[in-house]
Amino acid sequence: MDPRTRLIRPLPGSISIESEGDLRILCARGELDSAVVQDFKDRQGREPMVVDAIDAGAVTFISSTGIAVMLRCLEASKAAGHAAVLRASSPRVDRVLQLSGMDGAFRRESTDQARADPR
Repeated sequence: MDPRTRLIRPLPGSISIESEGDLRILCARGELDSAVVQDFKDRQGREPMVVDAIDAGAVTFISSTGIAVMLRCLEASKAAGHAAVLRASSPRVDRVLQLSGMDGAFRRESTDQARADPR
């Protein structure tokens, strides 16, 4: 992605890795299109990140490349022995996961667990 493009038009969303104590969280917000995914890969590298949880509760649009980032992080986490959970997901994310047949791939954080540990 040409860095000058960002100066002209800000990205419609973001993907970042945030730390909460010892936990690493993949946080996605806004519109996750190919430009946002490319920006994330440019900043984090091409290798999928090992995470403990994925928070996609603030996503308003997600493309196949956004879903791919989530799946690659989930797979890398499983390979590293981490049980990554989908902590939050927006209705848009839920719908795309359902339509793609991937909704069963993500272990979801239970409502009771989320209430007990709101972070």
